[in-house]
Amino acid sequence: MKYFPYIFFFIFTISCEQEELPISPHQTGDILVQQIEMLQDYRYQVFYNLENNEIVSENLKTDWDLGFENTPNGFHIVLNSSTYSGLSYIENQQFDDVISSNNLVWSWDNPDGSLDSTAFGDYRLLSGFFVIDRGFDFQGSQRGFKKLKIDSVNSQFYMITYSNLDNSELNTFQINKDNSYRYSCFSFSEDTIIDIEPLLIEWDLIFTQYTHLFSDTTQPSYLVTGVLSNNLNIAIDTNNNFNDITYEMIGDYYFKNNNDMVGYTWKEYDLNAGEYTVFSNINYIIQNNNNKYYKLHFIDFYNNLGEKGYPKFEIQEL
Repeated sequence: MKYFPYIFFFIFTISCEQEELPISPHQTGDILVQQIEMLQDYRYQVFYNLENNEIVSENLKTDWDLGFENTPNGFHIVLNSSTYSGLSYIENQQFDDVISSNNLVWSWDNPDGSLDSTAFGDYRLLSGFFVIDRGFDFQGSQRGFKKLKIDSVNSQFYMITYSNLDNSELNTFQINKDNSYRYSCFSFSEDTIIDIEPLLIEWDLIFTQYTHLFSDTTQPSYLVTGVLSNNLNIAIDTNNNFNDITYEMIGDYYFKNNNDMVGYTWKEYDLNAGEYTVFSNINYIIQNNNNKYYKLHFIDFYNNLGEKGYPKFEIQEL
């Protein structure tokens, strides 16, 4: 028994030493540069992966019209806001009535990605149908109108009926759900589902035009060029230089998961100079779906030929 105090002291000493072992510093990645090719008329939507610093896929923004939520309980439908598509609800008329696009009241999806703020809303509570303004192509030409009614939605598929406003080209189509993707994208031009979004786990940001909503101007909506996210947590830092932002500062930031947190305001068009200015002092702190953090800021909007539509940015894993 006379050795017990020494044994206790030895064990206690080891425990203290283990707790005081130094923690390895967090390893940051290299500063990488990426440039996205949307082209001068912003015709391309470009999906980007932060972790691999790579372009996952791209498509013409006119390749699709509607996105259908893929979760089993999902029912939401989104517009292709990159073409400035709008939606009007029609009631007290029959679907097979000939409809005029004149004097209709239009609404648009909120670009923050909130499914409670889509133009379609909870259509399951409604008895009418919709008119879709398909917006504009990348040359500025109107893409026309369609009538649409959602016949049913369940855990496996949607059933829709659509036609031109004069009832020509009447079609019924079943859209199957696949929750490997955020939305199943449908094209009126092709009368079928089109591969647009990559797998849900493969992309983080999309460089695209989209419809921005204004609450304090006479024009309620406007087509802008910027970046939307795949429901990521993002913070904005305009106080620190890009090179000075570290992993240890993450706890000081306020993150939001609005899809338009990066948005379009990292640049501004100068009417006098006739060109865009990029605000490289705006830094975005982004958490991807693997809980890794990145800092990103834009450094240019032009390619080496001086053509706009080529956003260039620096990115680094924290």
